[in-house]
Amino acid sequence: MNKIVEKKRDLSFDIAKGIGMLAVILGHMSLPARLSGFIFSFHMPLFFLINGYFFKEKDSWVCIRKKARSLILPYVCTCILVILSSVFWNIIKGADLNTVTADIKMWTLASLYGSGTITHFLKWNFHIIGAIWFLLAVFWADVIFNFLLKTKHKYILGFILAAIGYFTTDLIWLPASFQAGLTSILFIEIGYFIKQKNLFEKCINNIWVLIAAAILWGNSIINGGQLYMVRNFYGDGIFDILGAIGATFIILKFSRFLAKTVKPLAGLLAKYGKDSLIVLCFHLVELNTFPWYIISNNLGYISATIIIFCMKVLWSVWCVFVVKYIPVLNVIFNKHPKEKL
Repeated sequence: MNKIVEKKRDLSFDIAKGIGMLAVILGHMSLPARLSGFIFSFHMPLFFLINGYFFKEKDSWVCIRKKARSLILPYVCTCILVILSSVFWNIIKGADLNTVTADIKMWTLASLYGSGTITHFLKWNFHIIGAIWFLLAVFWADVIFNFLLKTKHKYILGFILAAIGYFTTDLIWLPASFQAGLTSILFIEIGYFIKQKNLFEKCINNIWVLIAAAILWGNSIINGGQLYMVRNFYGDGIFDILGAIGATFIILKFSRFLAKTVKPLAGLLAKYGKDSLIVLCFHLVELNTFPWYIISNNLGYISATIIIFCMKVLWSVWCVFVVKYIPVLNVIFNKHPKEKL
């Protein structure tokens, strides 16, 4: 049964996720404003839209249990790896015990707060945990949207909850990226709606739809204020959202083109996309703790950027390979066989 399903798998979505993960890694580097704006116009919405496209309603408790296992467990493990990596690099640098202890405390509190950008909560201030805010946000969004699917007005209620998440951002930023999760429900329900109405297959080869998508995406890149889902910032409002939807259509169209014409590259990107959870989590470890400044301080900007990006990608590929051979990590970061399609 698994082999039959695998043969019918549309690699376009895996390829798109692979492209998205490369954009995530590049987006966390110091980039010119235009390039950064281009990346932030689509990379996070892409993942939420695809998540919504493949979302399937479950029993509420089953959903909570599965999402906790596939999202919260990797989050916790990644936080532990960040702490261990921090200790390792501090020892390498010859840091004293106070520095090591302070960093352990900092990353522990950052893990508990679970924010990708905003660091204050009431009277306390925390360090950001970084890119794995995404796992927490997806957990909240998926669990809540699964509940909404059992109601008559799922899309209206989803929009209201997304609005609540958005408009409360500047009042208080709750732990565990809860408000980012609320607002991301909007993208999940859009992806879900597209699948229910079969709009992707109806529109993917329609030249006028693709032109409209390109225009919306181009407008978002040129005039948008950068779409920071991590903290619910949409500089150009509805146009940033429309631009992200347009970008997803364009990237999926391009991914389908690669799958048909450049199969070796498509295969590599698809593999990278299928293992995007591992890539994200171990990217977070190096992002938070590796001393990349050693390279950037000793090379020119362009050379350092290219070398560091390539090293980051190679690191993530190596981690994907190694994780599968370490039983405890394989259990945490890969789906159980019974959970696979």
